[in-house]
Amino acid sequence: MSMVERINKAIPKNDLIFIVAFVITSVVIITIPPLNGTPLRAVVGFPLVLFLPGYSLVSALFPGKDGLDLIEMIALSIGLSICIVVFIGLGLNYTPWGIRLGPVLLVLSVFTLIGTAVSALRRMG
Repeated sequence: MSMVERINKAIPKNDLIFIVAFVITSVVIITIPPLNGTPLRAVVGFPLVLFLPGYSLVSALFPGKDGLDLIEMIALSIGLSICIVVFIGLGLNYTPWGIRLGPVLLVLSVFTLIGTAVSALRRMG
């Protein structure tokens, strides 16, 4: 295997890079005081809650291009995101931190980034 093939295999696809950048950007927009009072908070918050956790999980479960069609991937991502958010909320309800913005944002962001890392590793392997 040549060096170029190894580098191409080692670099995750563009969708995973976009997910990481979007999660970091949305955390900044949601937490910084001048920006969190704008409608931009809702624009970045909805995909962060309703699409990205499920997409990172679906990408980790089906890393190859042969796995799912685009429509199937989008539908499964939305459905899984709703389930993931419900279970995260249920779990946080029994912690001392409760269901507040900080803990929910932290756990959702970490879950999405871990799912993205796992899917990048599965795509490389």
